[in-house]
Amino acid sequence: MNEEKFTGKADVYDKYRPTYTAELIDWLYEKTHAETVADIGAGTGIFTKCLSAKPWTVTAVEPNADMLEKLRANLPDVEIVNAPAESTGIVSASVDLVTAAQAFHWFDKEKFMAECKRIFTPNGRLAVIWNTRTETDMQKERNEIFLRTAGQYDSVKGNANVDSRFVNADGEFAPEKYFSEYERVSFLQSMKMDREQYVGCEMSRSYAPKKGTPLYDVQLDELTRLFEKYQKGGIVDVPYKTDCFLGRF
Repeated sequence: MNEEKFTGKADVYDKYRPTYTAELIDWLYEKTHAETVADIGAGTGIFTKCLSAKPWTVTAVEPNADMLEKLRANLPDVEIVNAPAESTGIVSASVDLVTAAQAFHWFDKEKFMAECKRIFTPNGRLAVIWNTRTETDMQKERNEIFLRTAGQYDSVKGNANVDSRFVNADGEFAPEKYFSEYERVSFLQSMKMDREQYVGCEMSRSYAPKKGTPLYDVQLDELTRLFEKYQKGGIVDVPYKTDCFLGRF
């Protein structure tokens, strides 16, 4: 139901979205000793590329046609499956580690759990991963811009397909409700962005107006003014926290 959210945004998504720390990949590798990994909702392959630093066999799964085209161009040597998260077509009992980076919130949580159970090897685990920006004055003003200019932002809040069974009182993912057991790890990173990178990253959001639609130019102008307000030497420092929940069902 969310497969078209990023149609028309693959190029800007691929060019401007932040990557993930090498420390996270090291941690996953040491914790799981996985030989086979399925990166579900792989998008343009940002996290899939990070996974390729280790000697496991990686399969990337992505349903959106635009993102899939970019994914194939970026990672021609990776096995790629055009399928939704809830029905991947991957062989049963063949995957040691499933990853969902910046994607789990789009899935049907119950159906995805069933699919993971189907493709898991006996010790299979799921890693749910998000890059989130930490709260700063600039981030608060950015949120106000989106509330004014992005029609879906107020309801989406970066957490689509909210399932009350698997969230806490604040509407955030509650791993203790989804997994039978889990571990959590967090890493901090700072992204230094010039104006093109900052504005491009924000315009890659699923809820950002698409080019040629109402409010696109308005949001573009407001984000540009926001960048100019906070930039120093043509650069803004955008702090991110990467959270990973590694669990079993």
